[in-house]
Amino acid sequence: MTPTRLLKLTAKSSLLVSALWLTSCKTTPPPPPVVPEVAKKPAGLFEWSGEGKSITSVKINVDEQKARLYNGEDEIGWTYVASGITSFPTPIGEFKVLEKIADKVSNLYGKGYNAKGDLVNSDFKQGRDLLPSGGRFEPAKMTYFMRLTGDGVGMHIGPIPRPGRRASHGCIRLPSKFAGTIFKNISVGTPVTITGSGPDYATYVKQSNAKAAANSAKLAAAKKKAAEAAASALEATTLPPGDPNGPVTTPPAGTTPPATTAPSVPAISAPALSPAPAPGPALEEIKPAAPVPAAPTGN
Repeated sequence: MTPTRLLKLTAKSSLLVSALWLTSCKTTPPPPPVVPEVAKKPAGLFEWSGEGKSITSVKINVDEQKARLYNGEDEIGWTYVASGITSFPTPIGEFKVLEKIADKVSNLYGKGYNAKGDLVNSDFKQGRDLLPSGGRFEPAKMTYFMRLTGDGVGMHIGPIPRPGRRASHGCIRLPSKFAGTIFKNISVGTPVTITGSGPDYATYVKQSNAKAAANSAKLAAAKKKAAEAAASALEATTLPPGDPNGPVTTPPAGTTPPATTAPSVPAISAPALSPAPAPGPALEEIKPAAPVPAAPTGN
């Protein structure tokens, strides 16, 4: 090998070693940050795998706002619910399905309309709110009602505006597309356990009775105020008897109208005359003097 070629190979080797050395000195870039997976919304309001099976028990957690359905020890379905809000809580404890009514309506809650048919109260409650004169009450529907207490708490169809949040007046609302399945597959006497934050049933009853007394007082006050307003309005538009601006009644045909007495007109008194002056002394009549007789003459 010639010295020139050997020099070229040595130069190439030096360049290769330098490149490898420089490459080994580079810092490895950090891996890209892990992007957290976006939380997925619930696939639906309920799930059911109990086709052909009966529901032998129900467990409801009002903190989760979920009900779990069982056949024996096997969970055969679950659903979101909407139980009572804080001011109208759902009682906690052990209950049973006392009765089933497919087409029940509420005898307490609904909507209030005035005499013209306009909605004036979308959260009307009997025994608490006063309907306008001539108004009407439209009860709320409680389709597929499954009663749990004697005073009206039960499971039934109802809106669930925000899954996982309380929304009712004490009942347990169920999705409209699933309530019928539960109603069909549950029997009277099925145990229902309600857990979570809320009063026990005895406390719930005491609270309900106190609210009923307060509502009764509120309604009585509203009725009194309405009666006073109606009396004031009537008084303002009522004319006194005999007022000529009042309505004229026409007697029926063939009857003699009652004799009317002309209204008395107060007599107009003549102006008082000044009394005649008292007569003064009688004036003496002046008569002409009698002629004086002539004196006699002698012959």
